[in-house]
Amino acid sequence: MLDSQIVAPSAKPSTLAELLEQTPLHSNILLCVSGSIAAYKALELASMLKKLGAQVAVVMSQSAQKFITPLSFEAITHNKVLCEQSEEWSTMDTSVQKLDSSSSKADRPHSCNHIAYAKWADLCILAPATASSIAKLAHGIADNLLTQTLLATSAPILCAPAMNTAMLESKQTQANLTTLAAMGVQIIEPKSALLACNTQGIGALADVEELVFALLKASKVDRFWLDREVYITGGGASAMLDPVRAITNHSSGLQASALAIALYTLGARVRLISSSFPTPLPRAIEVEQVRSNDDYKQALLRLNKQRKKHSKQRAILLMAAALADFAPKYRATSKIKKSKTTQLHLALEPTQDILASLDSSDFVKVGFKAEDSLEVGLSNARAMLLPRENGGKDCEIVCLNTLDSSPFGASHNAFTLLNRQSLQDSSARTLPHSTKLALSYEIASFIKASLEHLESNA
Repeated sequence: MLDSQIVAPSAKPSTLAELLEQTPLHSNILLCVSGSIAAYKALELASMLKKLGAQVAVVMSQSAQKFITPLSFEAITHNKVLCEQSEEWSTMDTSVQKLDSSSSKADRPHSCNHIAYAKWADLCILAPATASSIAKLAHGIADNLLTQTLLATSAPILCAPAMNTAMLESKQTQANLTTLAAMGVQIIEPKSALLACNTQGIGALADVEELVFALLKASKVDRFWLDREVYITGGGASAMLDPVRAITNHSSGLQASALAIALYTLGARVRLISSSFPTPLPRAIEVEQVRSNDDYKQALLRLNKQRKKHSKQRAILLMAAALADFAPKYRATSKIKKSKTTQLHLALEPTQDILASLDSSDFVKVGFKAEDSLEVGLSNARAMLLPRENGGKDCEIVCLNTLDSSPFGASHNAFTLLNRQSLQDSSARTLPHSTKLALSYEIASFIKASLEHLESNA
């Protein structure tokens, strides 16, 4: 096989929208914009949400209009911005209407008033959220259209604060944020940056990607995955030849990152152990960068030891990393000099099979297998489902892909999924070529169904 067939030309999507391609956010999202200099970032958020397939409507406070005009949002969302100047009650119809009777797209509010917009929303996000808007929402003060709309909605509300550090850390603001969190409002923590007041500190609006991840999680969270411990390995391991050279492989880490995003948005507590992180990730995902096979193993054992202190439930391990099957028998202690070596002969020895070595009483093991052909791959994948005493790896599930259809580093992939049932009837589920994130949600669904079946028969 040619190298160009094995390795894709690029391993990194240029935008989050490309990463989320074919993973549509089919929700009515109400974007509430209050008067902060960060209001301009709400335009980027609206644009990204539209690209993901969401229907977006905007409510603006009077102060927000000092920073940006309603026309800018209307050009992006194709919906009328609700503000003091646009609210109308000429019709009392507060239902919603279809954009197109033949379309599956989301609806738009029928009337431009706060009751219609409140009823229309599936999700509401207050971004940016000023200290004033946070205080009013926390205490039910409905003296403007923005807070009136938020008080009238039954949709989940997300709040993304943006303000000066001292204002954010004041006892009043912290108490108000605590009150909102107790009401079920999700607070998207601000980040530390150079603020508009020319000071460095906490209070900047979270990155737009972080806001999108939060909205995805609010729309996709699944009770099965909620707070489950999930460990994911990704990237390619390296085996050192000398202090500057190593034997490694072409694994990009894209599939592992996509799995981490999918399982995070489904509600899991995700730890990603990888040699590379090629995509934007939610801040809540704990990451650890590793290099060698032993690095991966020690990270997993350490996480498992921590988990056992507070939980008896097994962690779900998705072993998507391409670990080294062979390593140099001898490692040079100093750089091997080309000028002093006419030929270099490497003695390689097999490495420990880390997945097989892990105790299945601690981990629900989901193995990943890359093979040259499907026929050989299916046989080897089924072998991974066998108990260790029978030469297997004690995997509950195996995800098989072939290199001819899915080169390393490509943004798309295809899988054949097998579980323990496959050992009895040779069944398998085929996931056709799609984006790695879309496939990650399918893999998560397969894991859920397989484990629920096992638990019901236990």
